Amino acid sequence: NYFHEWKDIHIIPLAFDSISYESIEDPAYEYDVCFIGGWADNGFNEKKPIMLSHFKHLMNSGLKCGIFINKNLSHQQENLILYNSKVALNIHDAYQRILGNDTNERTFKSLGLTGALVCDNIRQTNEMFPELPLYNTPEEMIEQIHGYLNNQNQLKKTKEHYRNLIANHHTYIHRVKQMRDL
Repeated sequence: NYFHEWKDIHIIPLAFDSISYESIEDPAYEYDVCFIGGWADNGFNEKKPIMLSHFKHLMNSGLKCGIFINKNLSHQQENLILYNSKVALNIHDAYQRILGNDTNERTFKSLGLTGALVCDNIRQTNEMFPELPLYNTPEEMIEQIHGYLNNQNQLKKTKEHYRNLIANHHTYIHRVKQMRDL
């Protein structure tokens, strides 16, 4: 509602850290689906119930899940889990779901390393990655995960597509260039 009064607004979203993360294969870190993050209490504690409702569905899915919340994983462990998992899961905070302007860094990390992402429906994510299927309910989340896992050929193509897309357009190096060009 306030943006119409502003001039020359430039939005620079978060990106993937292509310098610190690497493509390292290690089957010991392979999961059907992984999530790495924290409860991220913004003072309203809205994200924890959202996450718990989604993880409850994962518990009954029969999937090999790697869910790491507030685990203080090393950078190397995070890298290995994300790169070697078949699908990454993304869950945004309640305000991000309402406003839609704020795609979290997990979006770019997951697409840059895992290459296959199941993400909740955030407007900015949809605008940046219009071909990426987004879910609205935990049931849709499970369907999308199974959709990837039931078509290994398509999963491989998806991983290759998004890893390349992120490397070529959505790294912090690209964001710095965007800012310098303003």
